[in-house]
Amino acid sequence: MSKREERRGERRATILETAGACFLEHGYAGTTMSAVAARLGGSKGTLWSYFSSKEELFAACIEEKTEIFRAELVQVLNPGAPLRPAIEGFCRRFMAKIREPQSVALYQLLCGEGTRAGEASRIFYERGPGVVQALLVAFLSGHEAGGRLSGGTPLEMAQVLISLCTGISHQRALLGLTCPQGATQPPPPEKIADLFFRLYAVNEAEVKRVA
Repeated sequence: MSKREERRGERRATILETAGACFLEHGYAGTTMSAVAARLGGSKGTLWSYFSSKEELFAACIEEKTEIFRAELVQVLNPGAPLRPAIEGFCRRFMAKIREPQSVALYQLLCGEGTRAGEASRIFYERGPGVVQALLVAFLSGHEAGGRLSGGTPLEMAQVLISLCTGISHQRALLGLTCPQGATQPPPPEKIADLFFRLYAVNEAEVKRVA
């Protein structure tokens, strides 16, 4: 990488960090390219030389924030991975990700803006939850074809597993509520995997053998 390319990469990273902070502070509808440029201390033209629109800038922020997580899921949901460890690994990483303060803040932001940020919601879904679901569906499809899972389509299985991972504790987090003393904490990944396999495993003995 040349010095020029290196400087451009560093500048792009700075733009994404600054824009991400603006989106979280002022919302998608309340953030403008001019405001981001002003916080950066440069001209609007410089910002536009990297991103042609606010939509493109927001999409790049989501891509940057989820890049490592997507790579982890690709590794965990490798088509050749044993079934049970992969399901537990997915649950563990997914539950940790959606409970990160920044993830909760982004969900709250988009839910709060409602229809005013319809484009932002679409961008977020396509590059966040949509990617997660697609990776999970592809993984489950292989095991369904291999005769280890049945009782629903891969899409239905993926949606059920994601729902089990989110649960009531995630709803409380989105509302800014902490779990009261004595309240039920999120079930461990192993427990969620047990529930999933009770619904869809062809037989538990086969799942344990593969794992």
